[in-house]
Amino acid sequence: MSDNQLKTIFNQEVITDLAQRIKKVFPLFDSIAFEQDANQNLDFLELKQRSTQICNALRSYLPSDFQQAVTILIEAMGKDDNSGGLEGYYGFRFMPFLDFVAAQGLDNPDIALDSLEKMTLHFSAEFAIRPFILQHPNTTLPRLIEWTSHQDWRVRRLASEGSRPRLPWGMQLKPFIEDPSFVIDILNQLYNDSNLIVRRSVANNLNDIAKDNPDLAVKTAQHWWDSENELARWTVRHGLRTLVKQGHQEALSILGFVGGDNIRVENFCFQPSVVMIGDELNFFCNLISEELKNVHLVVDYVLHRILANGKLSKKVFKLRQIELSPGEKITLSGKHKFKQLSTRTYYPGIHSIELIVNGRSIGKYDFELIKGF
Repeated sequence: MSDNQLKTIFNQEVITDLAQRIKKVFPLFDSIAFEQDANQNLDFLELKQRSTQICNALRSYLPSDFQQAVTILIEAMGKDDNSGGLEGYYGFRFMPFLDFVAAQGLDNPDIALDSLEKMTLHFSAEFAIRPFILQHPNTTLPRLIEWTSHQDWRVRRLASEGSRPRLPWGMQLKPFIEDPSFVIDILNQLYNDSNLIVRRSVANNLNDIAKDNPDLAVKTAQHWWDSENELARWTVRHGLRTLVKQGHQEALSILGFVGGDNIRVENFCFQPSVVMIGDELNFFCNLISEELKNVHLVVDYVLHRILANGKLSKKVFKLRQIELSPGEKITLSGKHKFKQLSTRTYYPGIHSIELIVNGRSIGKYDFELIKGF
């Protein structure tokens, strides 16, 4: 779902649904006035702006007593449907409820955290909990540790996802960027969790940490890997992905990607030799091992592309994992689509594909990108 589609989750129908839910459990709720305020200029607002506007309308028409207000919101969410988190878009309708807790509950952190523990069963509280981590660490951090052993996977996931230093869409947790040792304490309780969604959160958290504290991330990953637990090793593989793309030798070594100094490229070619923006470029070559023993290799490619200002940018893309014995030759192929995206714009000119084996460049090859017809 695109960002444009996602923001339309907050539409008049959903706002009416929220109003009816609240009215059902709190008959004094002025649902008509709430809907008028929540719907104001909705078409001109982005996702977060829509959620904030609905949250502000809630503040106007819910009781001023925070405990009473959040009790109403929790009851309005209804029965637990066993989804929760961000795994289903239906739960997004409750985002303003959690925004309300984050905005109104900072003077009542104990009540707020109790509420978020319940609300996260419907929509992940990973964004809402972050102000409490920053403003009430003595209250919030012990609760996060407590949640790592919660019977419900959605609460365990909240402990990991809510403490991610660089959570997308969420405010950064600068104290954890500078010193993520507390976050590591959380992850050490969850890295081999039985639930894949929890482990994915742990891996993403470790990947966040690796961007600012690579040595600590590698040390932690080595500890998990040494447990010889396959669930833990899945978490490590996913959590070290940025360091692997960067060619971090210790991270590669943990995953068994060693050697590769003596890999030779032969007969590299592009098809077509000149590619139009919007089309697909295929590339082919042979890899020949001149190593003295078997090697386990991760092969990536770097696209060097021209920006609007004429400068070059580069981005790493995954290609293959292979094993080669001494003297073995294999055919390697890849493809790249040059479709214009909101996050990546292509411009005509000379671009390059660079092959990377176990973090080391083994060849860089130029091609021409031209405007489509």
